[in-house]
Amino acid sequence: MANNTGDHYIYGRLLYTFLCTLPYMALVLFTFRGHWRFKKPVAITVMFAIVAFMMSTLPLRIYLSEFIPYQFFDILTSVIYIAFIFVEIKAHIGKLVFTVLVLTNLGNFVVISAKCLEKIFFPKQAELSFFFTYHLFIALVLIAVLPAIYLLVFKDISSPDNNRQSDAPEDKTNANGYLWRYMWLVPGVFYLIGTLLFYSAGDFNITNIADPVNTLYLLAISAGSVMIYRIIIQTVDLYDKNAALQKENHTLSIQRLRYESLNERLENMRRTRHDIRHHVALLKQIRDSGDISALDDMISTYTKHNMLDQPLIHCQNETVNIVLALYSEAALQNNITFSVKADIPNDVFADKKDLVVLFGNILENATDACREVEKDRFIDLIATYSDTPGGAHCLSLIVKNSCGNISRDDNGSFRSTKHAGDGIGISSIKSISDKYSGACSFTPENNVFTVSVILYGRKEA
Repeated sequence: MANNTGDHYIYGRLLYTFLCTLPYMALVLFTFRGHWRFKKPVAITVMFAIVAFMMSTLPLRIYLSEFIPYQFFDILTSVIYIAFIFVEIKAHIGKLVFTVLVLTNLGNFVVISAKCLEKIFFPKQAELSFFFTYHLFIALVLIAVLPAIYLLVFKDISSPDNNRQSDAPEDKTNANGYLWRYMWLVPGVFYLIGTLLFYSAGDFNITNIADPVNTLYLLAISAGSVMIYRIIIQTVDLYDKNAALQKENHTLSIQRLRYESLNERLENMRRTRHDIRHHVALLKQIRDSGDISALDDMISTYTKHNMLDQPLIHCQNETVNIVLALYSEAALQNNITFSVKADIPNDVFADKKDLVVLFGNILENATDACREVEKDRFIDLIATYSDTPGGAHCLSLIVKNSCGNISRDDNGSFRSTKHAGDGIGISSIKSISDKYSGACSFTPENNVFTVSVILYGRKEA
């Protein structure tokens, strides 16, 4: 083995440090794009700053290596890389540990494979430390391996569906928060195997370790580990999708129950109105013919109790109209000023059940919020139906209501006042807006809560 002195050794170590840092850091940032803790310029600057630090301190590390075991510098380098990932990326800690261990194992495979190839094609140069042929093969192995490892492992680990609940690690229905607690142990085992291969022979000498037999052994381990990682990622993704499907089914079940309950209440209201109108008409005839003054009190009681003076028609759409009528009466019972401007035709693209759930949930939440306010209770609803320039139809809805203090969780979601966790009503509204390629927003400001919803679609022919 050649003596580790001279300019070629320093420059070789610098290039080696660059090849063993920047590609892996860039892979991490690209993988977790959209989950950075900092803005893009800051994140990239931090990455290059760490690479520059590692390269600028190389002469000092070479000097100290005469007095300090090389294992210390390996550990220190690993700590710096771990700190980089944890500082730059916002994700579940188990996923980040998994990423660190996978990249560490990948790095070991790259440097050993590159040295083995150098020994095969340039045996004399392979005896030199950090000769340019070694860097050439490191670059070639990286070009071949990094895209493969991204496609097989990191592409799915960073998918939007896989990351959507990464900030809720304590929920056992959340794969990112539950399974990732333990999945990092798998690459951890492979890391121990690689460490044994590196250090079991005593003094570290990559030229001896990169024997073709050892390299083939490491290749088999690496290929097997990647397949296992792939299965892990698919398992986590399947677990997460199953949990999301269960939650969606639960939400749909609640929506169905609410829809059936609301329909029953609406039918009772229509029947009661119909019956009472006949009764009142009959009683008026009795009074007119018999002049029975005692019936006046009964007529007033019926009229007040059933709110017959409330408007029956709020819009042309029958489905929306009966929901508005129901909550108009609920508003009157709770001293809530109820204002409606709804221009919705009877023939619209949205399913009747979705209309009931949408308007019912919004008005139910608004009514509940007004009950928490001592005075100045109000609900203002504006709904319009129009055509877009592209030929589609658009249903827009804005509801403002008085409210008290609004409670949110750590993720900014609104807490339900009826049960623990997020409000099911808001979840239902979001689900319906997504179904019709629309959007929704929820804005509390100055004791006024504003819900805005827009839906798009085409009427069936």
